[in-house]
Amino acid sequence: MTESSDYTEYTDYSAYSEYTDYPRKKICFAILVHNRSEVIIDLLDNIRCYCPNSSVVLYNGGDDPELCNGLGYPVCPTSRKLDYGVTAIYMLEVMEWLEDIDYSYDVLINLDSDVLFAREGFEQFILNEMKDKEYMGVGTKIPDDDFYCLLQLRQEIDQWIPLLGNEPYRESFNVGQVYSRKVVLRFLHDDQYELLKSNLHDTKSFGVDEIVFVTMVERLGYSLHAYREDVASTIRYRPHFPLDEVVSLVNFQPESSLIHPVHRKLKDEARSFIREAMKRKIQLSPDYQERFMEEYLGEMPYLIRRSKYYGKKIEWLAASEDKGLLYWRENQSGRTKDILFGPYAFGSEKIEALTALESRFGNLEAVCRTGNQLVHYWRDEHTGEWSPSEPFAEGVTGMPAFLESSYGNFEVIAPLEQGGLGHWWRNNDDPMLPWFGPIVFGTEQYDEVILVENNEKQLTAISCKEGKYQYYVRDDHNSWAWYGPYD
Repeated sequence: MTESSDYTEYTDYSAYSEYTDYPRKKICFAILVHNRSEVIIDLLDNIRCYCPNSSVVLYNGGDDPELCNGLGYPVCPTSRKLDYGVTAIYMLEVMEWLEDIDYSYDVLINLDSDVLFAREGFEQFILNEMKDKEYMGVGTKIPDDDFYCLLQLRQEIDQWIPLLGNEPYRESFNVGQVYSRKVVLRFLHDDQYELLKSNLHDTKSFGVDEIVFVTMVERLGYSLHAYREDVASTIRYRPHFPLDEVVSLVNFQPESSLIHPVHRKLKDEARSFIREAMKRKIQLSPDYQERFMEEYLGEMPYLIRRSKYYGKKIEWLAASEDKGLLYWRENQSGRTKDILFGPYAFGSEKIEALTALESRFGNLEAVCRTGNQLVHYWRDEHTGEWSPSEPFAEGVTGMPAFLESSYGNFEVIAPLEQGGLGHWWRNNDDPMLPWFGPIVFGTEQYDEVILVENNEKQLTAISCKEGKYQYYVRDDHNSWAWYGPYD
């Protein structure tokens, strides 16, 4: 993949850059990845959805040299295993590499693989803030005397004084640091570049990237700037963001978009919610759909990444404009340019809402609303044929939610015509595969619902009404009752 061919088609900034002679303003995210390719893919999907005008480059700092293979994004050729917390060299090597290949960007942003975006807005924030700035970071200031990263750096003070001079130094949180290309070029062509590179290569101190880069920017004569607090408030060291906090910020913090940290576990409650909310955006908005595919696939296309292909290929389910469903499978990872299989049409009812998953049986499974009923479809992986169930729910409306719980059962939640939510489940250990329900809870009239398991393995239904989320939690293992709503 080349940056110019894959990203400029989405860029709509018409003015010439403030920093270079390139005709468009462009953001490049440099992402340090370590492990869990499925989590990396999750982040790349997330960026494609919410930061479509930005490019991405990767640095593989983990044990597996093939971790980034087949992802469709450039990988720094000097990537190698880095020790936890001692990773600052990666950013300098990325800067050097991008200049070697004449990569086009205006601002370079440091991200780690445990970030996610909860909505659009970050790109415009960066472009607005960086019009008259060369550097920006989260919490940019003189560090407190007991700041851990400063205490670490002081253990190697003799090697840093020739580069940084004497204290006071400056600090900025490593995630989200923003550098103009002008600053990057100054780093790379400064007389002390080799000393900077040598020190970053040899250091054993934890977190020096939170001191060295920002202090160097100031020593080179540039002004330092901090993120606005309303944006910076969701970028922190610890704790990891829980589901309730993410729901609250989506509801009540419209300027917050970049979230750090989110657990690097695909089934983490916060990550699951952000991913499913993103899929709904793609389903319901042609603008979001265009970021993932170059051709029309049908109504409400639902994105599926399967463990069968290590998450590197996308499969789609979509409602036909007439009746039934359409199934598509991507030929290769990356953008949907080359369809290997599709459309395969099946079903005879008009589909008004749908959701899907890959089950432990290795099949694709879908739950669809037709009228006020829910029907379950499944695909036999050996024959490729889709089979429907009889309707197992009625009196439903809006967009349902579907997951396979840690108990191995299928769990479905849907808004009810009469108000509130209904819960149905299928016993996958019973050879007859019976459906049970509904258990009714809540009283509000909802448009859609997202279903996740929280980190305590309790079912959690996040319902949406007029753009605002509320959530309900089931008291699993005890009363099995649903409690809420919370927001």
